[in-house]
Amino acid sequence: MTAVRNKRRLLLGAGVGLLASLAALWAARLVVTGWAIGWLLQSAGASQASFQVTQASPWQVVLEDIGFQLRTQTYAAKRVAFARSRWWMPSLGTVRVEQARIPLTIDGSDTNPWSWATYHTSQTSVEPWQVPLEELTVDGTLVVQAAALPAQELAVEINARLTPQNTWEARVQATGPGLALQGKLDYDMAKDVVTFQLPAMSLDLKEWQAFVQRLVLLPGGKWDLAGLITGSAEGRLAGKQLSTGGSVHLREGRAAHPQGTVIAEGIEADLEFTDFAKVITKPGTLRVREVRTGQLALRDLAAGIALDGTSKIVVNQVSFKALGGTVSTEPFNYFPDRRELETVVLVDGISIEEVMALTRDLPAKAEGRVNGRFPLRLDDSGVRLGTGWLQLKPGVQAQVQFNATGLLTGGASPSSPSYAVLKKIESGLLKLKVSELRLDIRPPNAPAGRSARLHIAGEPVDPDVKAPVILDLNVNGPLEKLINLGLDSRLSFGTKP
Repeated sequence: MTAVRNKRRLLLGAGVGLLASLAALWAARLVVTGWAIGWLLQSAGASQASFQVTQASPWQVVLEDIGFQLRTQTYAAKRVAFARSRWWMPSLGTVRVEQARIPLTIDGSDTNPWSWATYHTSQTSVEPWQVPLEELTVDGTLVVQAAALPAQELAVEINARLTPQNTWEARVQATGPGLALQGKLDYDMAKDVVTFQLPAMSLDLKEWQAFVQRLVLLPGGKWDLAGLITGSAEGRLAGKQLSTGGSVHLREGRAAHPQGTVIAEGIEADLEFTDFAKVITKPGTLRVREVRTGQLALRDLAAGIALDGTSKIVVNQVSFKALGGTVSTEPFNYFPDRRELETVVLVDGISIEEVMALTRDLPAKAEGRVNGRFPLRLDDSGVRLGTGWLQLKPGVQAQVQFNATGLLTGGASPSSPSYAVLKKIESGLLKLKVSELRLDIRPPNAPAGRSARLHIAGEPVDPDVKAPVILDLNVNGPLEKLINLGLDSRLSFGTKP
């Protein structure tokens, strides 16, 4: 009997010990779970992790007040719950993240948190796509950041699940002030191929202009931008080969130079991208209702353009209405990084009067319309005109009224029969009816320093005055300065009575 009693006591003691051990392990489950979660975060490249385990069982784990860093980016969430219906499987099961805060730096001013190569704490041993999950749901805030700019916050929802075909399917939606987008992403783990679609996106350019100008450097400083951008995108990443495409549309656009020297309104654009990463498009269209610079207004501008990388814009043609006529260009390339372009300008029926109104202190007034063709170069040094011409439009008459004493009589004798008439013409008492008018810009046979030659042939408007006049006026010095600023001491005239 004694032996039986001792055996019973030993069994009872072992049972009590086992129960005590199980109770101790159950009490320590929060600590053990916390250690496992911390190890998983560290393996994924995180540092400075902090959280509180509020529930822990083989079927469910709940974390509160989570925070950690990936490189220099800080991530946080109010609550993360793991539901493991098949607790015996090596998987985190279904994961739901609530009130997450996810940083996104768009201009490279911070270390890229999406590069899972090497972190300052340790080598990353767990690839993000290989984290054992079955389903992931995230709701929270995407914090968009750029250097020296206030962060913009977007409400974001992410729903992802692993299909029986071993493919991750994810849906993303983000909304915020002036921005809305929807996206779809699929990752075939067997083939290591990612495909994504962004079927709908809209962006209020005025709301996001500071961020846009962090990515796209505009000449002349910080412009005032407005307009609605919409578009779509899709792409595929197979290994290291990325292919992307999509479309971008701009409506109700406006752009104003920081000093107010250029204002463009009513901007519309339609571009189809063949490679978003390299910024390459098919030929697209650009339309602008009005561009105003100083006294010059360009209206109904239309251009055929294509982007060929970030440093080259291929322009098939530009046309617009200005100065009472139509101006167009031959094809050219524009290099934004060098801020320069060269093209040939074609003029049809522009008003001489409106052209002369752009100059300052010209000693003449004129009416009529001209056609022309001349090369133009624009760079940081200003505008440069090449060899070309402007001449009176066929079938159109012009009138000129001078106000320049000595212009016509400077080399004529007072006793000449035409002296009195020339005196009246140069002083503005007689208007000149022009039958020939041609401005040769930088004529190839001109002497050094001569930028233009103006030929005028006509007679006084007054039918009672019979005095044909032929004028050959030479422009010495920069013609561009004459156009922009008016006459200066470098302008001289020669006459042929």
